[in-house]
Amino acid sequence: MDCEIEDNIVVAKLDHETSIFKSMEKILKDLDRESALIVSGIGMLKDFKLGFYNSEKGEYQWESFDEPMELVTLGGSISDEGTIHLHASVSGKDHVLSGGHLEGGEVFNVVELVMLVFNGMVLSREYDEERKMRLLSMG
Repeated sequence: MDCEIEDNIVVAKLDHETSIFKSMEKILKDLDRESALIVSGIGMLKDFKLGFYNSEKGEYQWESFDEPMELVTLGGSISDEGTIHLHASVSGKDHVLSGGHLEGGEVFNVVELVMLVFNGMVLSREYDEERKMRLLSMG
């Protein structure tokens, strides 16, 4: 993995056959930061799931993707307790987009990532009883 930081902007190139989530955790640990926003991500992923949150059931409905897919967009946040919340859109050979909440994922070829890290502000997640989920909180 190659990674550089300028001011609070991190640009990283994630290596083939590495976990996208573990790579992000390593970047934050190496930079001694607690939270970040994922601003952009492109490249290819395989072995991941995309989810749609069914609010009536209070759970995600998952679809698995084993074959390499183009990572068209990636965005999300990393909070201080280590929760990585990502959404992605991907495309296969047919150029049809699929998207949703990202779980898992191994880099195929490369992923180019841009993150915004904070010096003082810390992102966290607090449980919202009404929505039955943990929502982003800034502090």
